[in-house]
Amino acid sequence: MYKGRYLRGDVINMYINEAFLKKPREQLHNMFYVNTFWFTKASELVAKYDKTNHAKEAMIKITRLRKSICLELHDEDMQGNLPAWIFVPIHGKNHWSLAIIRLHNNNAWLAHLDSFQGTYDPKAIFHVLKQVLCLIVPIDQALVMTGIMNIEQQQDGHSCGKHVLQMLVGATMKESDGLDRCFREEGLKYIAILDQVRSFDVVFSMYLSSKLAGPPM
Repeated sequence: MYKGRYLRGDVINMYINEAFLKKPREQLHNMFYVNTFWFTKASELVAKYDKTNHAKEAMIKITRLRKSICLELHDEDMQGNLPAWIFVPIHGKNHWSLAIIRLHNNNAWLAHLDSFQGTYDPKAIFHVLKQVLCLIVPIDQALVMTGIMNIEQQQDGHSCGKHVLQMLVGATMKESDGLDRCFREEGLKYIAILDQVRSFDVVFSMYLSSKLAGPPM
């Protein structure tokens, strides 16, 4: 990667494929990474679905988004189930950001990580992801928690792709990886992202417990 260059989608896809998808299944810890075209396609289909006259056609195609994930996993043990973690690179307006989908017992939390906040409307991103999830997973949309992670902001107009790759590494590494990376230049960034992902998961568990418990007697 050259300093000052904007990362194209094929470069990010290649990195995801080489760094993550070629790992043995047991090393991925029930995680999956969609390619950089997935969210664009999902957005188009949700826009059609929101229009009543195209709803049926769009719903059929949206179910294929689920199949594309399950098929790419090449994992017979999944039995058609989606992985617990799905990482979604988002591209538009000449800018990259990252969304995280965390699935747990037919409930979910969604997070948006953006190194140049204000470029995208997180509500629009969450709407697309919620619509897709509710059509391909028996999920209660009312229990879907959403949030924006506090990511270090870029100081230029071209390093968003690099930040997305850093987010992917930080969000998916194990603690043992983090201890090694702490002594490198980018180490603290990875640890900060990992800590936020863990915090979201803890808050989500508490949120679900309170929702599912119902009002006090």
